[in-house]
Amino acid sequence: MLNNKWKLSFLMILIVGLMSGCTQQNYKPSKTSLELQSIQKREFDTTYKVAFASALSVFQDKGYVVDTADSSTGFITAESNKSSGFVPFVGQTIEYTKSTAFIEVMPSSLVAIRLNFVKHQETSSGYGMKGGNSVPIEAPEFYQGVFEDIQKAIFVRTSQ
Repeated sequence: MLNNKWKLSFLMILIVGLMSGCTQQNYKPSKTSLELQSIQKREFDTTYKVAFASALSVFQDKGYVVDTADSSTGFITAESNKSSGFVPFVGQTIEYTKSTAFIEVMPSSLVAIRLNFVKHQETSSGYGMKGGNSVPIEAPEFYQGVFEDIQKAIFVRTSQ
C-alpha cells in the first residue's frame, strides 16, 4: 500500500512538472520601439505606387500568401506557409510567420516602408486544449535582406 502511494505521488509530481513546462511565457521585447523602428523602416526614392507594388511582389516572391493589400491606406498583411508537427506532451503544432507592411509618403517626398514579421506557433492536444506563442522577429539582418529585395524590385520597375 505504501509503495503505491509513493508511485502515485511520483506520478503526480511528474505530471505537474510537465504541465508547468507548457505554460505560455510572456514575451518581453529586447529592443525599444525606436530601436525596432530603425530596424523595420526604410525610405526609398521612388513613387508610392512603385513602392507598394514592390513590397507586395517581394512578399509573394518569398512565398507569403497576401491576405490584404489596400493601396489607399498603404497596408499589406501576409502569412507564410504553415508547417505542422508533433511534440511529445504538447500535441500537434503549427508554425508560420505573419507579416505586415505599411507604406507612406514622407514630407521629404521619399516613400517609407515599415515591415513587421512575427513568428507564431499554435499547439493543440488530444484533449481539446489549445495554446500558442507569438514572437516578433527582431534580427536586423533579416529585415535588411527583405529591404534589399524591395530595393531590387523597385529598380526593376523603374529601370524600364
